[in-house]
Amino acid sequence: MNKRVPAVLALVFLVATLSVEAKNPVSNVHLAVTSDPTVMVVSWLTKSAANSTVLYGIKSNTYTASATGNYTSYSDDSGFNHNVILTGLSLGQTYFYKCGDQSQTFSGEYTFTTRKGNGYQGPWSVAFNGDIGTDHSENTIPLLNTLATNGTLDLFVHMGDISYANDHPLFYEDTWNKWFGLMQPALGKVPYMTTVGNHESWCRNPVCALQTLNFTTFKEKFRMPGPESGSNTNMFFSYDYKNVHFISISSESDYPGAPLDPEPKARSFMQSWLSEDEYFQLNWITQDLQKAQANRKNVPWIVITAHRPIYADGEYNSEGQPTGQPALIQAWLEPLLQQYNVDFYITGHVHAYFRTYPVYNATATSNNYENPKSTIHLTSGGGGSREALSHLPDDPPSYMAFGYDEDYGIGYMDVHNNTAVTWKFYQSATGNLIDTFTVTKPPIN
Repeated sequence: MNKRVPAVLALVFLVATLSVEAKNPVSNVHLAVTSDPTVMVVSWLTKSAANSTVLYGIKSNTYTASATGNYTSYSDDSGFNHNVILTGLSLGQTYFYKCGDQSQTFSGEYTFTTRKGNGYQGPWSVAFNGDIGTDHSENTIPLLNTLATNGTLDLFVHMGDISYANDHPLFYEDTWNKWFGLMQPALGKVPYMTTVGNHESWCRNPVCALQTLNFTTFKEKFRMPGPESGSNTNMFFSYDYKNVHFISISSESDYPGAPLDPEPKARSFMQSWLSEDEYFQLNWITQDLQKAQANRKNVPWIVITAHRPIYADGEYNSEGQPTGQPALIQAWLEPLLQQYNVDFYITGHVHAYFRTYPVYNATATSNNYENPKSTIHLTSGGGGSREALSHLPDDPPSYMAFGYDEDYGIGYMDVHNNTAVTWKFYQSATGNLIDTFTVTKPPIN
């Protein structure tokens, strides 16, 4: 037998293996949570079909457990989106993991740390931002990555308009992949919880229109806890994280007067594509808030995130009452905010930062944040939108407490305990603190 044959076969196998790896790399790794503190969702992208496997353990490069999941794909060039749910994790434990297909290729090693359990009082921190994208976010993204990788950040909540891929319709998938690549240090380490925005609606390109209508990209690239919270969709869902109940809602669909994109010319054509169970969101959020209110002793804070604000720059009349789309959201949502004592309504869409005093029906119910009687509205939409910063009105209504439209920045919340939360807004370029205030309330017995 020719002794060169085994060597040649080994070389052929190596070349074939490298070829597979080159053709089907793992990318876009990101995490998500549910209300169960022993669960972590790991998601990623491959160019072609592959098994969905996560290897993990409590020591680097020593993987003592594995889990498998599934994948979906919505078009020939979108790749395959993988989701694996890890269960039975220990509380407060750091895990090392990698994801991929044992017969093809795996990602590099990442780490995450599970929370200490729901009801944990703190301290802990969460970043809030909307409208980031890849064009003017050269300072915001590094700041978020630094906060995540240095252990400062426990959770990242994104209030819609994520990658702005549909502002790059000829490079739609490339823009999504660029976004994930830029954010990879953060998204592979801390849970990334996404709220849908108008820029997730479809690709704005006839070539990919049918594949991406009805927020298909958003629904397939992320795996939010819809199944666990009774909505069974990424469009609106909820979860407990430590001592905060988070509710993510859609300001783009499922309520009277919800917007459609593009509008108004294509409204009649797209209505059939963009309607889910009509107004199911309204019934769902009422039931969810009832459950959250009943559990307030254990999880005292309630935060609702959406893309569009109720109190927005310039979209109000002479009395400060919302007009246009904000008024349509206000009509169904604000009574629920007041009835169930929602602490914060946090949004993007407006490419600037501003906050209100506790407010209801366009009237401030307090000029401070001690035991607020109404919801505090925060907009942190100046993360880096390619559409540039918004200009805030020079003479805002009296319920507006502070605004900043000079540069991009990030919102940040320090949850101290069950009775105190501090909100901060940082300038992305310098890391300087632009605004801060603390909310306090008595313990719930």
